[in-house]
Amino acid sequence: MEKVALLEYDRRNMRKIEEYIDEHKLDLIVLNPNSIINKLMNKKLSIQLNESYFYDITQILISNEGRSDLWSTEVIGIFNSIAEQSDIPIRYIIDKRYSNDVKEILYHYVDKIDVLEEYIGIYENNIFNIADIIPDKFNELKQFFKEQLFGNEHFQKRLFEELQKYRLFNKIDEQKVFSVFICGKSGIGKTETARILHKFLARNEKFIKINLGNYGDKNALSSLIGSPRGYIGSSKGELSDKIFKSKSKVILIDEFEKAGPQVHNFFLELLEDGKFTDSLGREFDLNKYIIIFTSNIKKEDVEEKISPELRSRFNLMYRFSEISNKDKESYIEYKSNKLLEKIKCKLGIEFSEEEIKEIKNININQYDNLRNINKEIMLKISNKFESKEMGIEQ
Repeated sequence: MEKVALLEYDRRNMRKIEEYIDEHKLDLIVLNPNSIINKLMNKKLSIQLNESYFYDITQILISNEGRSDLWSTEVIGIFNSIAEQSDIPIRYIIDKRYSNDVKEILYHYVDKIDVLEEYIGIYENNIFNIADIIPDKFNELKQFFKEQLFGNEHFQKRLFEELQKYRLFNKIDEQKVFSVFICGKSGIGKTETARILHKFLARNEKFIKINLGNYGDKNALSSLIGSPRGYIGSSKGELSDKIFKSKSKVILIDEFEKAGPQVHNFFLELLEDGKFTDSLGREFDLNKYIIIFTSNIKKEDVEEKISPELRSRFNLMYRFSEISNKDKESYIEYKSNKLLEKIKCKLGIEFSEEEIKEIKNININQYDNLRNINKEIMLKISNKFESKEMGIEQ
């Protein structure tokens, strides 16, 4: 049988989904294992198959939770039985809590999993991709990025020039993946670049981050995309697993300088083709994805460590400069206000103007990166918070 596509839904949106189904005179059929599966598999019941139906397979998984061998057999039986009865495409839906289990265990049968709310046009927490967002949203992202990233203004200008170009050429299938290689000292915004893009485009999804510094060079590729089942020590690949579990289209590859030739060749092909196949034979299409590669490598070592072929695949290569004192002061103001506002909203605790002034009084000359400044801000707030709890006047 051909692979099937699933549509996952968030049960919190069920009321809106049902309203949509009623409004458009559609039907929702819950495939309950107790009442329908045996009849289907024994061909004693012929369902009136119709393109206006959605078939929910969630109950099968709930009824057999923890028994993947049983529910997988039943789901496959349904796929096969319905496929035998109809040539029309069947729309199967599933509670998103179970969708990754189904895709992982039934990867030979399930082609892809899309979002039901997006499919029927009621999705509120939109997950955007950079290629398809409207111009107004793209300009909104540009402003959001400017407010969140401190320093390296020229990089921001170049980044959005390249993103604009990518948006055009992706539409005519000339560029699948957008990639950026950023090098520079630790704590000056390289990782934050990916986080800001993720936060704007897919705030409610898991952030996809791979730290190549955690890999041994010998088994790095297996760590990324897995090793075949049956091998001693076989496992799922971190990259494929995290893409599996998140609909974010932003990927951070951190400490790229620690990767060996095998991993470099993998990404060379990925950036060229826009897709990769993991050890289980599952194909991952990364069309419309942004991949940010970061590295602490020195500028003079880039050509030695990164091959010309791979360098030519990056849409943008940039070395971050050190953060200026002006940017450090702006960051202290921004981060302090943000943390204090969170404490006020979540804990109901406010600080006096004098306390806030003391929190923001940081000797910026002591620090050469924002990460350490952030630690200092948090320590000062913590000390003031402790004083309030203890009733100690400082």
